[in-house]
Amino acid sequence: MLKIQGLILLFALNAWAASISSEPSIRVRIAKAIHDVNISGTDLVKTVSGQPIEQYYPGKKRFVFNCRPLKSLVKKNEPILLAKITSRTGLMEFNQKKYRGSLFLVSSYKGKGCDVINKLNLETYISSLLPKEMNAKWPLEALKAQAVAARSYAIHLIKTKQVKKTNGFETYYDLENSEKHQVNGSFFEVTYETSKATRLTRGQVLLPKSQRITPIFFHSKCGGKTRLPEQVWSNKVDGYSSVDCPYCHKHGVADWKIDIPKSRFDHALRKGMQVYQNKDIKSQLSLAPDDKSYPQLRLYSNDDVHLLKKSRIRSILGRKKAPSNYFKFEKNNNNSITLNGKGYGHGVGLCQFGAYEMAKRGYSYTDILAHYFPEMKLKKLY
Repeated sequence: MLKIQGLILLFALNAWAASISSEPSIRVRIAKAIHDVNISGTDLVKTVSGQPIEQYYPGKKRFVFNCRPLKSLVKKNEPILLAKITSRTGLMEFNQKKYRGSLFLVSSYKGKGCDVINKLNLETYISSLLPKEMNAKWPLEALKAQAVAARSYAIHLIKTKQVKKTNGFETYYDLENSEKHQVNGSFFEVTYETSKATRLTRGQVLLPKSQRITPIFFHSKCGGKTRLPEQVWSNKVDGYSSVDCPYCHKHGVADWKIDIPKSRFDHALRKGMQVYQNKDIKSQLSLAPDDKSYPQLRLYSNDDVHLLKKSRIRSILGRKKAPSNYFKFEKNNNNSITLNGKGYGHGVGLCQFGAYEMAKRGYSYTDILAHYFPEMKLKKLY
């Protein structure tokens, strides 16, 4: 029985690997719920949904779409694909930025306007992402490490159709251009170095020992130790380790101290318990002694003990009040709480400032990835 299960798993893995034997394309939502859409370019081709015949417009052309009437026309809340626009000879312009590939016009959720989705080759996407997610002037080896991490995360979303599953309907995009997923730029934001880093790592991703596709996360600065996904979010992710990072402390945001009124902090604790654990606590709350290395706060209400992840507090207080999940609280005598922390961001996976320092010291991108992901291996998919 175990042998049969092993053969089934091997077959599934081989089928998955074969499905990405060539460079995939990616669909990126670059605008959400806007009322007026202007797309221009040279030698444009437009295809309207329900009309399979392409309309070709030689020379310069501008399309203007009024998306305000969609709210009354869309009978269902689910988005509708409205039109596709490509250029036979060059780039398309939207929001004063140039894009390659195709631009799709889709009705927004509940018909509140239009979403604009850019479909392009994955490697083109990665080269435009690097100058947005990492400084394009940083050492090449740091950019290469970032390219592998971002590509791995993107392929995870493409293959698992995570956005579609989360929404429960076809969204027509794989990820969005925002901090929720990843931030990418336009055609002219690509630099020689970001293009080179992409080319030299073409098709490379990080995979755990199981070889199953895995989301690879990254953040600005861990503050000295990376976190596990389950310490920050809800689910465990295969292949992650919490590692010490002696590299990032001289870069980025300095160690921080932020005072918060005790009443606001207490409100955040109660809201966190209510939202994330469905517990509406009315009695007085007290806190056990804390340390930066603890990923959770220990709360007491009467004789009950509760655990609340610090990441939940951060999501409620906001990034300005809690720049990272690596902090401890200190009670003050002036009816306030001081959050004493290090780092910036969620702290999971690749520490970007750590990668920067490692690259400056002569480490290769494979060394950098091996440090932050010791249980994972590089694999070239195409």
